[in-house]
Amino acid sequence: DTPVMRKDFLVDPVQILEARRAGASGVLLIVTMLDDAALRAMLDCAAEHGLFVLLESFDELDLARASQLLDNSGDQQRAERGELLFGVNTRDLRTLHVDPRRLQTLAPFLPRARCVAESGLHSSADAATVAGLGYTLALVGTALMRSEDPAGLVGEMRAAGADGITA
Repeated sequence: DTPVMRKDFLVDPVQILEARRAGASGVLLIVTMLDDAALRAMLDCAAEHGLFVLLESFDELDLARASQLLDNSGDQQRAERGELLFGVNTRDLRTLHVDPRRLQTLAPFLPRARCVAESGLHSSADAATVAGLGYTLALVGTALMRSEDPAGLVGEMRAAGADGITA
């Protein structure tokens, strides 16, 4: 019952099938790496095999392309069910530098869907800030690995995020 996402550089539908076979419940698709036809094929494959998709964006163009998917009724329905999520990653794929300001800069361009703040969140204050910007979920890794109390940090971040959404 625990969601498991294949977080990799996926470029072919066969990789989605591999993920499903390995027990994944979702996949990460990087918008900037896929042209429109490849993105469509990947989304369709994931839907056919019951996997959720996190669409990762890095800039306004990525977000615009991802947002256009909501014009498709099937994609809109998947987004409403939480099977299609829209993410903004603060880590530059070329330099691996994290720029947490990217979350604020791109917040005005977020689609009307469940949006994920990816990378660069370290504290409950960060969670509250991004929730106030319109992000409803967060992908947190390094902060949890470095924390002496990962479960406690998750609880604090969830509470602060919930407070930030209602503020």
